[in-house]
Amino acid sequence: MDNVRLEVKIRSVPKDPRNLILLACPEPSLASVVATEYLIDSLKMNEIGAIRIRGVEPAVTVIDGVAKLPYRLFYSQETGLIVVRQHIPIPIPIYREFIDKVISWAEENGVSRAVCLSTMSSLGPSESDNVYFVTDELTVNSLTSLGFTPLKETIVVGVEAEFIDAVLSRGTMSGVLLLAESKLLTSINNLVKSGRLSSYRDVTYILNQTIGKFGPDVSAAIKLIKAVSKLINVDIKTDKLEEHASKYSFLVEKSIEEWARGIAAEEGKGTTPLVL
Repeated sequence: MDNVRLEVKIRSVPKDPRNLILLACPEPSLASVVATEYLIDSLKMNEIGAIRIRGVEPAVTVIDGVAKLPYRLFYSQETGLIVVRQHIPIPIPIYREFIDKVISWAEENGVSRAVCLSTMSSLGPSESDNVYFVTDELTVNSLTSLGFTPLKETIVVGVEAEFIDAVLSRGTMSGVLLLAESKLLTSINNLVKSGRLSSYRDVTYILNQTIGKFGPDVSAAIKLIKAVSKLINVDIKTDKLEEHASKYSFLVEKSIEEWARGIAAEEGKGTTPLVL
């Protein structure tokens, strides 16, 4: 992808100790994408800029006739929340550069914390309401006090690892990965562990035939939204989330395809993406 370049045009925001930048790590359940979109709408956030990826085939999502460019930033001065919209998964080879651009802008605007939302399969026999976290040593106590659960022992790879490494390697702000358990990812994990799937194409086909029919994981998205509510100390109602999530069902197939390619790439390296 030598000809790919990122064009960044983002307005500055007032320096505020509350400012927090939020991203989604797109995965098959689409819970993180739905959560960030819901926050943008429910908090009536203002668009402040975009990151365009030049050198790849352009893609625009359309919802109710409205074109939505996939990589845009929104800001709520009332809450100090900045949200990065990512409708379409970013190609893995340039994901680190994308994150670095976002974090560089955040540093320039005095943002002290970057948070990425994602999901994982259940750690127990059934799905819980816990939201797990991975962060730096100095931030553990504050997250625990909010009711989040530290992820005990695992290896994080893929886009989640790229995010954590990009933030923590700078040492200028805290980086937090928040994960909600997802029934959909639990199903995926069971399929992969069964050994009955011989390639990522098999995974893609089966997931589209099953998960793709049900749309985004709303229960996991609710857990992520409640987690953000705690971080910004604002009560966010989720009564309209089911209707909201249905608008993004068409994106599930794209997310599944990108996730399955990630499995194939990590298997080639002898590692396993964070599914647990």
